[in-house]
This record gives sequence, C-alpha cells and structure tokens, in this order.
Amino acid sequence: MTSYELWLFLHLSAMALWIGGAVAVQVYSALAKASGDPARSAALGKDTGVVVRWIFMPASLVVLVSGVLLVDEGNWDWSEWFVVLGLVGWAAVSLTAFGYLGRALSRVGMRMATEGLSPQLGAEMNRLILLARILILVLLLIVFVMVVKPGT
Repeated sequence: MTSYELWLFLHLSAMALWIGGAVAVQVYSALAKASGDPARSAALGKDTGVVVRWIFMPASLVVLVSGVLLVDEGNWDWSEWFVVLGLVGWAAVSLTAFGYLGRALSRVGMRMATEGLSPQLGAEMNRLILLARILILVLLLIVFVMVVKPGT
C-alpha cells in the first residue's frame, strides 16, 4: 500500500463516518419527532451535541488532514477548482456545524429536558434540523465534485 492509498482510505472513511452519522442523526430525529415524546426529542438534542463533538469533529479533521496529504502526494494542484471547492466547503460546513449547530442542538435538548416541549423550542429544533440537512447536502455535493471532477 502506498501512502497515497492510505490517505485516500482515511479520507473516504472519515467522510463516510461524517455523512453517514449525520444521516443517521436525521433518521433518529424523524423518529423522535414522530413519537411525540418530548423526552425523546430532548435526549436526541443532548446526545447529538456529544456525537458532533466526539465523532463528527474528529472525522472532519481527518477529512481535512488526509485531503491536504492527498493533494501534496497526488497529481493535484492547489489551484484546481475541485480542491478549492473542497476546502471552502469543508470550512463552511465545519464552522457552521461545530461553531454553531452542535452547541445549539445540545442547548435546545437541555432546555427541552428542563422546561418541557414548547412550540418555541419545537420550532427551534426543527430549524436546526433543517440546517443540518442543508449541511449534509453540501457535503454530498462536495463528495460528488471530488469523485467526478467535472471539467478536469
């Protein structure tokens, strides 16, 4: 195995973990909402904050570091548009998810656990879930561009 193949394996594995985990959170979110159980929604919000911090954030860092190593060792140039798009997309998703979304979900979950479900908290949770879905779509778009490399 070459070092390039190792970096590619780590890059793809971390991306799969990040996107797959985010999709799983969306499924659990839909199930919690459908159950109508405020305790379940509250627990989901709190647990998601932990998963974001301890699973998604490290996976995103592995994506970044292994991506940088792939560009350095591969036949790619830093000015290639898919490389630039990948870095910009990674930064946008990471800053939004880890700088805002993870803490916001945890905070809403804790408020639901202590205050109970209210229309205001339910609306805030729905807004955060929608934002998470948008971030998943952005990640999938980045994966598409990285795989297909249209125009190269």
